[in-house]
Amino acid sequence: MNREKMEKFRKILLEKKKQILDRYFKQEETMKKLTDEGLTIPEDLEDYARIDYTETVLGELEDIEIEIIRKIDESLQMMREGRYGICEVCGKEIEEDRLEAVPWTTLCKEHAEEAEKNLDLTDRRYSEYFDRITPKEPPSSPEEHEL
Repeated sequence: MNREKMEKFRKILLEKKKQILDRYFKQEETMKKLTDEGLTIPEDLEDYARIDYTETVLGELEDIEIEIIRKIDESLQMMREGRYGICEVCGKEIEEDRLEAVPWTTLCKEHAEEAEKNLDLTDRRYSEYFDRITPKEPPSSPEEHEL
């Protein structure tokens, strides 16, 4: 994978991590806990990349959010090691459209389909989670309101 694409996926991963943590940081109770512990809210994507797991953060997130953050951080580590975007089963490059849909995946389409037949593929749960927390776009024209 070339450097430009790698940076594109790095930003996507960090945006997803930010999206999860922003939900957590917006809670007033969280702000007080963070302040009491001397922690601050990240200001940019690079700050999100450096967030360590503290008991304060992990204790407040849903299980799936913790799983996703761990997968994102594993993917960022794989990028640093030059292993990102490679199927862990066959060693082939994972399709770009698959990485766009689930940027932390470790399976190409073929092996994801096989895994899906055998068990609940976690990638689907992750996609469902982001569908649930992502605000829907309001209709842009009056005609769309009628649909």
